[in-house]
Amino acid sequence: MKKKAILLLSGGIDSAVALYLLKSRGYDVIALSINYPGRGERERESARELARLTNTKLIEVDLPFMREVDELWNNDDERPSHLRNAHPSTIPARNAIIYAVAAYYAEVFGIDTIVAGHNADDTKYFPDTSREFRRFISRALTIGTYIGRARGLRVIAPLSGLSKTDVVRLGLKLGVPFEYTWSCHNNYDVPCGQCSGCLARRRAFNELGVKDPLEEAISNGRDWWLLRKKSLIKP
Repeated sequence: MKKKAILLLSGGIDSAVALYLLKSRGYDVIALSINYPGRGERERESARELARLTNTKLIEVDLPFMREVDELWNNDDERPSHLRNAHPSTIPARNAIIYAVAAYYAEVFGIDTIVAGHNADDTKYFPDTSREFRRFISRALTIGTYIGRARGLRVIAPLSGLSKTDVVRLGLKLGVPFEYTWSCHNNYDVPCGQCSGCLARRRAFNELGVKDPLEEAISNGRDWWLLRKKSLIKP
């Protein structure tokens, strides 16, 4: 029987590499893309394009209540004290919610593996990306679902031992088309170059001495997103 997995596909580098890794290992993948208010259209389109390129079934789920901490309060004084030092892109209980949604589809499709693209750097800022969290939530989902009781239901992160640089290195070996991925936290047509996502991405490619395919595509006028938008506004 072919191995199956539910993959959380954001359209970023990590989830793209996780997708290609699963495919290389013979998995039949169903990708799950979570749409929330702060998520830009380009990131959503990146997930769609990666799914199309790999012939992967993509399910999109809208969760309009999910907002980052920077959007929930007008200023830091209004933010609860326990969230004062949270990473700006933190969404309260984000992965607990997303894993629960993934478990719903795992139950529906009879799949016992949920895959997240977290890397080793994520645990520095987001407590719900830790190995301990995945272990406990896997146990809870195993107890609380029929598929879990039948076969066990686990949440895994195969890239969790790798830095962002190591993830890019692996992606290059797997042939990941990084020009279709998106890391910027801002809703622009091109990367802002200043947010934590852009900086981490640039650092990873620089450390490997490799030109970022996305930057190269933009500078050469071959960026798929910009070309698509131009075609849409032609008379």
